[in-house]
Amino acid sequence: MTIEKVCIILAILIFFSIYSLKLSKKFNIPTLIIYLAVGMIAGSEGLGGIEFDNAKLAQFMGNLALCIILFSGAYNTDIKEISPVKKEGLALAFVGVLLNTILVAVPIYFFTPFDYTEALLFGAIVSSTDASAVVAILSFGGLDIKEKVGGILKLESGTNDPMANVIIILLITIIKSGQISITQGLLFLFLQIGVGALVGVIVAKLAIIFLERFEIKMQELHQIIILGFILFTYGVTNISGGNGFMAIYLLGLILGNSQLTYRRNMSRFFGSISWMVEVGLFVMLGLLVFPSKFLEIWKIGVAVSLILIFLARPLSVFITLFKSGLGNREKLFISWGGLKGAVPIVFATFPLVEGVANAELIFNLVFFVVLLSVIFQGMTLPFASRYLDLNETKDKILERGDLENLEYFEENLIKVKTRRDGIIPGKKIMDLHFPKDILLILINRKGKKILPRGDTLIEAEDELYILADDPRIVEEYIMDSIKKISRENRD
Repeated sequence: MTIEKVCIILAILIFFSIYSLKLSKKFNIPTLIIYLAVGMIAGSEGLGGIEFDNAKLAQFMGNLALCIILFSGAYNTDIKEISPVKKEGLALAFVGVLLNTILVAVPIYFFTPFDYTEALLFGAIVSSTDASAVVAILSFGGLDIKEKVGGILKLESGTNDPMANVIIILLITIIKSGQISITQGLLFLFLQIGVGALVGVIVAKLAIIFLERFEIKMQELHQIIILGFILFTYGVTNISGGNGFMAIYLLGLILGNSQLTYRRNMSRFFGSISWMVEVGLFVMLGLLVFPSKFLEIWKIGVAVSLILIFLARPLSVFITLFKSGLGNREKLFISWGGLKGAVPIVFATFPLVEGVANAELIFNLVFFVVLLSVIFQGMTLPFASRYLDLNETKDKILERGDLENLEYFEENLIKVKTRRDGIIPGKKIMDLHFPKDILLILINRKGKKILPRGDTLIEAEDELYILADDPRIVEEYIMDSIKKISRENRD
């Protein structure tokens, strides 16, 4: 395929991905289904005829995409929002994943030709809920779920990927090398989670120090530096024996909740990048599957999906949240909200790459289960929230502001840096007598943001952010003040 055709196809995919948001909202169809369908239609068995069966490349690209998606999700997570539900969310992310793995594996062992380790491997792959699918439904699907329930689903979906990934790697190691002792298995799990968490926290602190100390004034460079830290974190963590996804999540969570310069701009940047790689990931995974294989496995696929949706997931939720204080309605909705997505499909490429027996069957079954999960659960989630009476009824008085609606102020925003020999340092704001057309909205003092009040004292090297109907008004005010001071000194 020529580069010209590739460019045209990519452009069409970008345009279609944006338009699909309207389709998704209008017909309540999860965008994941649309992108996977595009990939399958464009594949070797579809209209596009594009042949793609490189599982190793798909795994490599999938891991990189998950790093960006996981970082972006964590970066935009408010710790204050998830703090009240951290016990429940983390319990589901770790204990819930382990229980789900076992509860799926037991019946799968009897329904399929898998041995017990392969059944556990399949259970681990489908145990992870997909943050992109969950957030898309909760945020863009028009749902206004009670904060505690929505917070639990978001925290779980963002933190259960590392646990599922660790179990998958451990099981593949057992399948390839034979038996591993319980002690070795527990040590492996501890190192993966512990080292991953440690590296994520350390690199996040180093990134904050680096950005603050060098005082880089270009937001584009901030974005590139953060991207470099993402790649560095994933690579170093895996080399050190930790779990890269765990490290990436903590890196994003810490950076997103720190007072970094250009933090909001970086949020928008990584949100856009995350959306782009997500679309590409879904389409690529759609290319990788052969729809004709579904005719051979659809009966087993339906049975497995029913077991996962109506047995394993609810049991793991109810057992894990037994003492959480949540009612049965909340637990039922959390069970129904455990949507599958791109993450299980990416994880299903691991057995393919490692040459595990029945790897192709595992991949096709996982893909089939994900399709049913997103269609059946994703499209009925709004109905479930209404039926269980979990919609938020109180009006929200306070919400985090959206600065995108204020972008038209940029041309009217001026930054004035005070000098030691200038006219402003040493004075209070009330003594500056700003004209009515000038509004001082923020003071940046060596990286510390200060909200201006009348008695706030201006210091040298302060950066004053001023809004004015006409930027020339600020310049005229400063020049007039300088002339006034000069006359007073002469007198």
